[in-house]
Amino acid sequence: MLLAALIFPASGSGQHVDSASAQEERNLSQRLAEGERLLHSRKVEESLDYFDKVALAYEEKFSGNSTKYYSARTPNEGMMYMVEAASTKAGAAKVVSSNWAQAFFLKAYALVEMRRLDEAKAALERALALSPRNSNYLSELAAIYLHKKDWASALQAYQLAEAAAKDFSPPNLKDSELARAWRGKGYVYVEQNRLDDAEKMYQQCLELNKNDIKAINELRYIQKMKSKAAGTQ
Repeated sequence: MLLAALIFPASGSGQHVDSASAQEERNLSQRLAEGERLLHSRKVEESLDYFDKVALAYEEKFSGNSTKYYSARTPNEGMMYMVEAASTKAGAAKVVSSNWAQAFFLKAYALVEMRRLDEAKAALERALALSPRNSNYLSELAAIYLHKKDWASALQAYQLAEAAAKDFSPPNLKDSELARAWRGKGYVYVEQNRLDDAEKMYQQCLELNKNDIKAINELRYIQKMKSKAAGTQ
């Protein structure tokens, strides 16, 4: 029998929280924010300590039992994890703070900045174990595959990111995360010389945002490639 618990966001937090004190959660949120500030201030290596400590706090807090834990940004995403856990008869499952997965994601981001791609990939996989339908995490994993020129794996990750954005991204992030997945798919298609497919992806981006400069530039590049292939340039 599945024992599942879904904890909805505390007022104003925008995050899922467990039954521990709100103050403890605020402290971890502040530590995560400080690490992110250091990361964006180019103090990348220093930021890693903050992300590791936040992740460790959750690891220690939820270790020692057989419960399957998830992080989710929205109630809809969290409910989906509970339904999946029930359908697979995975045992006890619980959705807790999105900070847990975010700590691993930010660690991965920092490691990418340091060009430690294998470590970054491991951190992202840990984030995705907690938040398997987080479009942003899936696109970041796809970007690592791009660095490695593993086009098939990158395309698969971007396809998952696209589906996750459509169904589970928060409303204020849905368009940007969907566009990121489409631009990523377009990049892979160009590398695979599937120019018509790539063009379609970038056109879809412009339907979301007519000022998407990245999509505009890629469409110009595709037109140059097509012209060159046709012998008109």
